[in-house]
Amino acid sequence: MINRDVRIITAGSDDVEIDGNELALRLHTSRGYTSPQIEECKKRLLSVIRYKCACIRTPVELSEENVCDFGFMRIPSSKLYKNLAGCSEAYVMALTTGISVDRLLARLNIVSQAEHFITDALSSAAAESFCDYVCGILTQDVYCVPRFSPGFGDLSITFQRPLLERLDAANSLGITLNSAYLMTPVKSITAIMGIKGNR
Repeated sequence: MINRDVRIITAGSDDVEIDGNELALRLHTSRGYTSPQIEECKKRLLSVIRYKCACIRTPVELSEENVCDFGFMRIPSSKLYKNLAGCSEAYVMALTTGISVDRLLARLNIVSQAEHFITDALSSAAAESFCDYVCGILTQDVYCVPRFSPGFGDLSITFQRPLLERLDAANSLGITLNSAYLMTPVKSITAIMGIKGNR
């Protein structure tokens, strides 16, 4: 089934700047630290990365305490409920860096543990940076609260399934879930971002 209200956002590797703080955190280094090996891993990653996001703008009902009703899913979560306080709409999104990143990581895991560690950190930081890029686009005309993802706080990771199904993510993004509700491609993110009102 095609969900025609789903918005697709793509970006090239030059459009998304990998956040230095996020990368430093994942590499366990100081911000701004680099090396020829890091730069080579980054160049290789950017040659295969394919940023893509699917999102919808949907009503959210908060009439029942600690329950967030999006119509297609009802989420019991005091943390999300508090996060969405004052919101009557929300963006629901999923995004990925693409399956080629998984293949690159699998290859590096065999040939070089050092390069695998660096590239894994780079690709995780890239996914977060793309999420920030998408949020920047979505908040051009509206005020939003910080994004909130399944698996964080008391928001169960199991809600990734109805979220991804609503976005038709298997077809639109190539994202699938395993029995533990973990996504493939692995460098993928799902998130909910409440809308406070127009700018």
